[in-house]
This record gives sequence, structure tokens and C-alpha cells, in this order.
Amino acid sequence: MQENRQYIQEDEIDLKELFKTIWDKRIFVSIFSILVTFGAAVYALLLTPTYEVKAVLEIGSYSQSNSNTNNINPTSNLIENTQNLIKRLEVVYINNASKDDIAIVNQITVVRNTLNLIEISVLSDTNEKAIQKLSVIVDKIKLEHKELINRYRLLISENINNLKQQKIELEKENNKFDGSLAIKYQLTSKINELELLISSHNIKETDIIGSFIVNKSPIKPKKSLIVTVAFVTGFILSIFLLFFMQFISSMRKE
Repeated sequence: MQENRQYIQEDEIDLKELFKTIWDKRIFVSIFSILVTFGAAVYALLLTPTYEVKAVLEIGSYSQSNSNTNNINPTSNLIENTQNLIKRLEVVYINNASKDDIAIVNQITVVRNTLNLIEISVLSDTNEKAIQKLSVIVDKIKLEHKELINRYRLLISENINNLKQQKIELEKENNKFDGSLAIKYQLTSKINELELLISSHNIKETDIIGSFIVNKSPIKPKKSLIVTVAFVTGFILSIFLLFFMQFISSMRKE
């Protein structure tokens, strides 16, 4: 029991000496911590800010069957497969990006729990440059998908015209025969079905959801975090230097 009390008393003495030493050198600790914090603040201010702009893009879709109901499979009927589109964009805008670009594509990802939504993130030193770069990317995707839809519409329209021509030939007096009415009905039904396929109800073009997501404040550098970490580091380092100098001083006296 007496030994334990002796240890506790020694620890109390050591702690008192420790705080007394720090208090005696409080000016050194304060000045050193302030200088480190000030240096970190200047460094943070000199860093080029990085702004981020995002856009959520909904990939268009089309129906390949008569869809009087809403049972359209969003995966099999997308204008372009989501993963294929992401890989294609990554090759163009990330893997082969030019160093002279006004902005860089940070990442392209599928929005969680969706099959037809992708999020594109662009970084730049100003929001205006990031918006300009992102607008170019989005407009290019929309144009490419619009061309694919136009080709699809053209193909269906050609089929419709062929069926209409067959119907016209069938309606001629010299081409009528038993069962011609049934065939005419089938042609009419097929024409109506194909016309429905290329209607606005069954074709959705690629477009962004809402507007661009713009952060008014830069995402980095995180100035407040840099300054806070610098202050704490400077304070700890000043105490370490303080005791190190005392150790050197005591070694010289011995």
C-alpha cells in the first residue's frame, strides 16, 4: 500500500512539473503554434480552388413491342447500355483526357438502385468552366442518342410505308380474293402497332434530370480543416520541442 501511494505521489509530482514547464514556456508554445497555423493558412489560400459540377443523365428508351400497357423493360430497351456508355465516356474523357482541358471529368457512375441513370462529375478551378465542359459532354451524348432514335424511327417508318403500299395494292379491284379482307385487317393492325412504336408515348429521349448540381464553395482545399490540423500539430510539436530542448540542456549540465 505504501509503495502504491509513493507511485501516485511521484506521478502527481511529474504531472505538476509537466504543466509547470509548459506554463513557464507558454509564450514559446503560443508563438510556435501561431506561426505554424499562419503558414498553413497562407498555404491554403495559395492553393488553386477546385469546384465540382454534377449532372444526372437519364438514358432514353424505346419499345420494341405493342405497349398499350406500361410493361416496358428498361434494360433491354435502353438506347445505349448504361455500363457500355460509362466505359465509352471514361475512355474519351478520363483515360484520354487532354492536360490542356479547361476542366476534367472526375467520375462517371450509375446512380444507386437505378438502371438508366448516370451521374457525371466535372472538376475545374471555376464553376463556369466546369459547367461549360459538362454541357459539351451532355449535349454530345444527347445528340448521339437522338441520331440512334432517328434511325430507329426511319426503319419503322419504312416498314409502315411498305405495309401501306401492300394494303393499297390489296384494295385494288383486280387483286381482291377470298381472304383479302382478313389480310387487309392484319396489315392495318400491324401498321397501327408500328405507328404506336414510334409515337412519343413509347420513345423517351436521353436528357438530364433537373439542372446541373453546382457547388458555390470549392470542394478543395478544405481550408478550415487544414488550419485546424496545423494548429493542433503546431501545438503538439511545440511541446515536443520544448521538452527536447530541456533534455538537451539537462544533458549538457551533467
